[in-house]
Amino acid sequence: MMNYLKGKMTQQNIALFLFVAFFWLYIAKMGVYNGIVITTTLWGIYFFVRHRQSVWQYFKDSSFIYIFALLVIPIVISACFSILPKDSWKTVLNFSRFFFIGSLVILFSIAALNKIRYGVLAFIVLITVDATIEWLTGYHLMGESRDRNRIMGLFQFYHLGYVLATLTPIIFYQTMISFREKKCSRYFWSIISMCSVLAIFVAGARAGVITLLVSIGLLVLWMIFQKKISLKIVLASLVMLVVMGVGISQIPTVKNRYINPYQETEKVEIGSYEWFDKLSSARLVLWEFAWKQYRENPVVGAGTGTFHKEFSSQPKELKRQHDEAFFPHFHGLEVLSQTGTIGFIGYLLAVCTVLVMLLTAKQFSIWLAVAFLAMMPINLHVAFYGSFWAVLIWIPLILGLRERYLLMQKDPINT
Repeated sequence: MMNYLKGKMTQQNIALFLFVAFFWLYIAKMGVYNGIVITTTLWGIYFFVRHRQSVWQYFKDSSFIYIFALLVIPIVISACFSILPKDSWKTVLNFSRFFFIGSLVILFSIAALNKIRYGVLAFIVLITVDATIEWLTGYHLMGESRDRNRIMGLFQFYHLGYVLATLTPIIFYQTMISFREKKCSRYFWSIISMCSVLAIFVAGARAGVITLLVSIGLLVLWMIFQKKISLKIVLASLVMLVVMGVGISQIPTVKNRYINPYQETEKVEIGSYEWFDKLSSARLVLWEFAWKQYRENPVVGAGTGTFHKEFSSQPKELKRQHDEAFFPHFHGLEVLSQTGTIGFIGYLLAVCTVLVMLLTAKQFSIWLAVAFLAMMPINLHVAFYGSFWAVLIWIPLILGLRERYLLMQKDPINT
């Protein structure tokens, strides 16, 4: 038994476990999350030092170093001129960790990447089934539901809707290939896909619904680019989405969260400040402050990590109903305000590069799709520069670039 376990304790298997754990940690406490990230970073530093030539060559060949530079160099520049240097350099440290974690990816083959995909699929199945059961019964695996209007499932610390919506390309693609290969499991994956869509709605995150729609759009766009879809399939998909949308809209939980708040906006003048403020869940004041930060520091920004202290220190009449806010709830505006025009240009180039890589690849890259959803400018979830969301940006990006690199080695035309 001991010899068997020793045989399994290879570098690749340990790395596989850690990369799968990154996704599963969204149902754990932040301390556990930070512990795994720090442990993996330390190993990554050691691994990079030991294999720096091969790792560096891979970083260049896979384009990882160029995307990393587009996102991180502006952060360093903004930190040098930040109004709160200590907080800004924390962001630099936070993002720099993924440079060293990225070096471990050279241990992975296509088969290893598929194992990670199945590990994340298992995570999606668990949280989807658990959330559906909570919606039906009021109970989940951890006990009684805390809020029947916003289903959380196993996500007792963070938001189910945000994370699940960002991971939907994985389950949608699995469903698609199961039908293409006519596997018996296609019905199971279809049910899980529908349950995941339901879970996102009953989770009560409107920003999660936006991400869900973009996720579906990415898959359709890729099929159009690759000429893998017919008009018949498009029409059938639209009909199915409309039927699902109408059915989901009749659920009381969905009505209370999405429809009733919208009806409240009809009490004020359509197009007015109050109307937009209600639709945005009172986020206009956050966006206004972020825009103010940009106007005061248009070139290099106010510095990453400065929003919380700067906004929270404002007079109460300016903050309105917000006692404090940690981020603007708008990725594009967050990058613009905190890293300025320089950072925003680099950010857009990185996002567009990921999108082009995704749409032009012969094989749909679930990892690049997840990375794009996590970093797209219209993302209204959590902080782009926060450690909580950094995993869903960088780990899928690292895995997606590795998959693309390996496929290009196998078939150079796959660029």
